[in-house]
Amino acid sequence: MILYHISDTLKLGETMAQDYKNNFELVVPFVQALEKSEDCFFGMLLNAKFLKSVLGKFGLRDMQTNYVKWATEGIFEYIRKTEFPESYSRLLSNYFYDNLSDIKRLYEVDWNMKEKPERFDFHVYEIDLDDEHPQKRDMLLFDEAFDAMWDNDDFQTAVCCARKYFSGEKTIEPVWEIMSDKTAKAVKDLTACLDR
Repeated sequence: MILYHISDTLKLGETMAQDYKNNFELVVPFVQALEKSEDCFFGMLLNAKFLKSVLGKFGLRDMQTNYVKWATEGIFEYIRKTEFPESYSRLLSNYFYDNLSDIKRLYEVDWNMKEKPERFDFHVYEIDLDDEHPQKRDMLLFDEAFDAMWDNDDFQTAVCCARKYFSGEKTIEPVWEIMSDKTAKAVKDLTACLDR
């Protein structure tokens, strides 16, 4: 199956790896906390918020200290494991798109790369995916959950979004991310489509 992928790390000809940025270990404690209780999850959340503040005080804050991202991923993984075990894990999957316009939107609007293209050296690839049945999910449902957690620590909204996400529901104008944990290889460089 031919799909598309945007990355600042993947090289042409490479086979994509699961959890290539080793983020799984940042999410597991939130999943384990939820396995105990919602109160335990909030204790973990507040601890992570404190740790981010401490690291920020010493200039050690970066994307990896975004506890809201990892907490939200933890909620999604917990809901997947307990209610949708047949679904691919967001943490162990790679993400693809079936059209280049969604990639351009991510690049220009969502990641604000038109204004600050020097932030990352993104490449767009045609991907040969060895999966006849990848799973299509609306990434805006994850974004909605993240925003709810970021703005208000709104656990219930995040859980509701996770359920909608894994059941295949969609927002009014969905952005479909195609997930798979199967073998995927970058076979053609299409970076010129970004109009940098």
